[in-house]
Amino acid sequence: MKKIIIGMLLTALLMLAGCQNIAGEENTIHVTGTSELSFDPDEAEVWAGIDVLEINAEKAQEEANRVMNNIIDGLRYKGITEEDMETERLSLREEKVWEDGEYVSKGYRATQTLKITVDDLDKVGEVVDVAVANGANTINRINFKLSEKKEQEYKQQALAEATANAKQKAEVIADSLGVELKGVKTVTESDYNYRPYGYAMEKAVGAAAVEEATAVMPGDVEVNGRISVIYNIR
Repeated sequence: MKKIIIGMLLTALLMLAGCQNIAGEENTIHVTGTSELSFDPDEAEVWAGIDVLEINAEKAQEEANRVMNNIIDGLRYKGITEEDMETERLSLREEKVWEDGEYVSKGYRATQTLKITVDDLDKVGEVVDVAVANGANTINRINFKLSEKKEQEYKQQALAEATANAKQKAEVIADSLGVELKGVKTVTESDYNYRPYGYAMEKAVGAAAVEEATAVMPGDVEVNGRISVIYNIR
């Protein structure tokens, strides 16, 4: 009998301790704030390249190197620094086609692509013109983007607006429940997303590419922020 009574007392004490713990917990509201902003780009990236097919690998590589060096020299002459030029792709492969029941070698194809960063959007067409004039036979695409400085500035703005959005949501919920916000318990940057505006060239070579690049109208870039906030309430 004593064992039963002791067991019941222990159970009651454990239940009481659990109730006190639950009662001691703070009531909270968990909200997520978002922002979707658009800005004008202040930089562009142009992908220009050379694609050559020669009878042997050495000749193909030499020709690709020669043309790429000419492109770089031409861009440098126009004021593009080496820091704003980056080799993105290098490839050399044998070109084969299926003929009369077997693969026949047609030579070797060498490909090189140069990414050129331009901080004056009015000069995008000129950059394409210089690249083509110096031997580039492919203009793959043009990206309109934010400089690093602008990206950081707009990121802060996006997160600030997401935070304000979270607070507004919390105030509406608290008012609907008849409670008050007591303060912020935790804040988490859930997400930050930035998407440049990409333009795929329809005319990849020659004068047509230059004309198209000059006529391209840069679109807005999108910057999104997301913040998760837990508020204490009373």
